[in-house]
Amino acid sequence: MVGELQTKHTIAFRWHWNGKSLIFALVFLPLTTGLGFWQWHRAEEKSAILRAQEAKLGAEPVDFISVVDKKSEEQLFTVVWFEPNSERDIDNSRTFLLDNRVRRGRMGYEVLTPISFGSGAGQQWLLVNRGWLPAGLDRSQLPSIPPLRGTLTGYLYRSPGEAIVLKRESWSQNQWPLVIQAIDLDKVSAHLDAPVHPFVLRLQGDRHSALEAHWQVVNVMPEKHIGYAVQWFLMAVALVVLTVYANSNLLAVWRSRRQRDE
Repeated sequence: MVGELQTKHTIAFRWHWNGKSLIFALVFLPLTTGLGFWQWHRAEEKSAILRAQEAKLGAEPVDFISVVDKKSEEQLFTVVWFEPNSERDIDNSRTFLLDNRVRRGRMGYEVLTPISFGSGAGQQWLLVNRGWLPAGLDRSQLPSIPPLRGTLTGYLYRSPGEAIVLKRESWSQNQWPLVIQAIDLDKVSAHLDAPVHPFVLRLQGDRHSALEAHWQVVNVMPEKHIGYAVQWFLMAVALVVLTVYANSNLLAVWRSRRQRDE
């Protein structure tokens, strides 16, 4: 009977500020939301790259010389062919090996052979990415590289971001093939004694000079970036909820209303 006569009161919501939790929220809420939007923008960038690839890679190849002076966005993913004027235009003696390229769980290299175009003061180099070769168990023993020959067909590509290198590497002057960690155009130009075209020609896999050429356009697909963005946004929402809880009597209000409704 006593329980039936008790009056169930509803507690009013009120704030009681917690300085430490507010500082924590002020630091990490912009961080989590910022990272969420950054991942979302990265997803949009990758989607745009994949759309451009799909639109261009089905086209018939055009002469590389006809597109060399076009804007960067027009060159990206353009399918081109290149006919060397002579074997001297292909410098098989100065090939670069792009290190730490993993395929099917195995470490290896991407093989970059320079080809020359233009003449005199207008001479430039174009790096031809021929594909992947596996590395041996003894990394000091470099793989045997067949020479690059004949008419080349592929598409022009440039990485959307600069590769992350743990430390700046010094390149040997007279050791070929030269193992590198990232494509540094300034260093490549210095080693070849002429300017280097900012795009790389990725050979099509059915060409006789191509190695294993199953190209990956983006390292992380848009769907994964969206997943990361959602995770960051959920963390931001959780942080808001916890901050409100730590700076108010929200839990007591919820309990009182639950008791009133029972």
